[in-house]
Amino acid sequence: MKKSPFANAAINVAGWAIGIIIFFPILWTLLTGFKSESDALAIPPVFWFVPSFDKYIYALQQGEYLSFFTNTVILVSVSVVLAFVLGLPAAYALAFFPGKRANDVLFFALSTKFMPGVAVIVPIYLVYTRLGLIDTTLGLVLMHVALGIPIVMWLMRRFFSEIPFEIIEAAMVDGASQFTIFLRVALPVSIPGIVTTAFLLIIMGWNEFFFAVNLAGRSAATLPVFMASFFTTEGQTWAQMSAAATLSIVPILLVGWVASRGLVRGLTTGSVQ
Repeated sequence: MKKSPFANAAINVAGWAIGIIIFFPILWTLLTGFKSESDALAIPPVFWFVPSFDKYIYALQQGEYLSFFTNTVILVSVSVVLAFVLGLPAAYALAFFPGKRANDVLFFALSTKFMPGVAVIVPIYLVYTRLGLIDTTLGLVLMHVALGIPIVMWLMRRFFSEIPFEIIEAAMVDGASQFTIFLRVALPVSIPGIVTTAFLLIIMGWNEFFFAVNLAGRSAATLPVFMASFFTTEGQTWAQMSAAATLSIVPILLVGWVASRGLVRGLTTGSVQ
């Protein structure tokens, strides 16, 4: 059924309105970073002001942004790769050779995500103290890998299930090993799912604050901890914190933009049968 011009216009207007509402907080944070602290705290809000790059320069230099940024990139990159290395074979096995307890295994893996971090931070902190992992990148990587594996297993099992089992059987008849089938058949077909899952893990790791602030000190701290440093006993420096927040989200926005095509394909896989 063809929609009327009025209906199409209404849908377009609604789409633009929703987009503006979603994007406005990001735009406001960006603009606040160009304000002075007095303008940032002004009520009613100041819309006309003389922009200054001072807050961004301070965040990049005196604020040690690059050090925290490097820690975050290393942490996210290594933890995502390890989560895939350990989680993809499990997802493949659950998709094609599930066995009787496949759902129980998947539920057990996901159940680790149900417990709030505050409920387990004390024993984790004690174990990390004994092992010398406090304030180390390795300690945070291990934590992020543990948080990421259930997500990889859950999402990638769904994407692997979209592959017709006849393809797997044909490869087996041709004498291919399971490792070869997994590497040369399942993974290439599931690239959109891998991109989608990887981006979700990157967002989770990039924004994770609770374990970073409790298990890392100055040496291994990440960008969320860096942003929290602008909360002082004298109050919040909103303009400075907005500049730091903008610098923190720009890399993840660029990653999302680069991976957007794969994300759309991955998020819509299986939506049309």
